[in-house]
Amino acid sequence: METGVASKWPRYLQAELGFSNHWHPALFGHELAEGGFASVKMLGTQILLTRVDGQVRAIADQCAHRGVRFSAQPLCFQKGTVSCWYHGWTYSLADGQLTDVLTSPESPVIGQVGIPVFAVEEQQGLIFVFVGDQEPPALSEDVPPGFLDTDTHCLGIRRTVAANWRLGVENGFDTTHIFMHRDSPLVSGNKLALPYGFVPADRGAMEVHSQGWPKGVVDNLAQNYKPVFEAQLGGQPVLQCQLSGDEKRVAARVSVWLPGVLKVDPFPDPTLVQYEFYVPVGANEHEYFQVLQRKVTNEADVQAFEDEFENKWRDLALHGFNDDDVWAREAQEEFYSHQNGWANEHLFPPDMCITKWRQLASTHARGISRGLRSGGGS
Repeated sequence: METGVASKWPRYLQAELGFSNHWHPALFGHELAEGGFASVKMLGTQILLTRVDGQVRAIADQCAHRGVRFSAQPLCFQKGTVSCWYHGWTYSLADGQLTDVLTSPESPVIGQVGIPVFAVEEQQGLIFVFVGDQEPPALSEDVPPGFLDTDTHCLGIRRTVAANWRLGVENGFDTTHIFMHRDSPLVSGNKLALPYGFVPADRGAMEVHSQGWPKGVVDNLAQNYKPVFEAQLGGQPVLQCQLSGDEKRVAARVSVWLPGVLKVDPFPDPTLVQYEFYVPVGANEHEYFQVLQRKVTNEADVQAFEDEFENKWRDLALHGFNDDDVWAREAQEEFYSHQNGWANEHLFPPDMCITKWRQLASTHARGISRGLRSGGGS
């Protein structure tokens, strides 16, 4: 926790490793084949995933015996188990209990030792893992409204960003950060009307959804914000957006939801919605999931979207636009991690969206991750 900060959002500042007792994406489904293994670090916890009869299982990636990672050489001699390559300790993927020791068949520790397992759900092409020690709620409580709609198809990418997860969330939700996107190839390549910033017209510009789940903050940019298409210094224009009148309008509504998911509707095209998941890895890293969603009615629509994604949106939007965001988050990391940025920042009125998010998260997040402890994951 950052010290010396008198704050209205203390639990948010404590959540360096994210919010536990929530669902977070771990992988895209296509990244984990039947019988395959993958190790991911989420909320400071190393987790081993494998697929058995189509179902994904998640277990702590650390043997209870001498603490080595199963993922160094994952072994499965019997379906539904994982064996440690070091001494043969074998665990059930269903409950984490030690079922056998291959090097000592009658060992008294069998049945007496266990390691944490994690609930898993696979939806919209993503594998979600519940990291915490409470009973998992429905996945719908931890994703933005509309994400699980059955008449849609989702495609995306993920990458690791060298910045704390909170800088990812705040960068995405920041209404004036779009200034840095002014030269993005997406703006000209998709003919977008993208201003230099948005200024809230009044303090009621945002909707705070704090009752029921999911919980989040919604910015109705198209209704309650004034777009800035001309930047001035000393009253003189220095930058001007040259609009022809036939540009596409996007980002009418931008919202952020616990435990830290952005929704931009529509974006990067009027036919698409973009979701961004910022999953804490460690104190100075987060996994960045970028997901585009489109309504579909048949397999032909799905195939057309997949072709368009590969030929256009992956490079033009998810890289051509969002690479700027990655750069900005990593540029902030030194200030917030080593210069007590949480205390030394100077926010201004357009940052009201960020403060509303911090207050909501600090008040309503179910738990604060401390990384994996013996016997639990919160």
